[in-house]
Amino acid sequence: MDLTTEALRLGMGLARTRAEVASVNIANVDTPGYRAQQADFSQAIGLLRDAAAHPEMSDVRLRVQGDRELAATTTTFDEADPAVHLDGEVADLEAASADYQTMTAVLSRRFSLMQLALAGRN
Repeated sequence: MDLTTEALRLGMGLARTRAEVASVNIANVDTPGYRAQQADFSQAIGLLRDAAAHPEMSDVRLRVQGDRELAATTTTFDEADPAVHLDGEVADLEAASADYQTMTAVLSRRFSLMQLALAGRN
């Protein structure tokens, strides 16, 4: 594709993972002994920052490294505060949903513009 599309795809994957982690935490809020999970997105966000700073970056590189970083985004237990904070998890879930919807809308507009360009209309 192109760098912007790959960056959006990676961002959507991060939002999906964030929603999944929040969903698991919400589902287990009353499970005795359950410890809150969290995902570490620092590497993937660093990769997105690199792509923004270097627009000449290959979209293939972003796709391959982004997929690797997303797969390596291991869900860890929050050692500092193992309790599930329901309000915070619901807020995370809502934020992830809003982020995903926004990126979907941007991607849809981008594909619409590509479609117009291919059709030869402006």
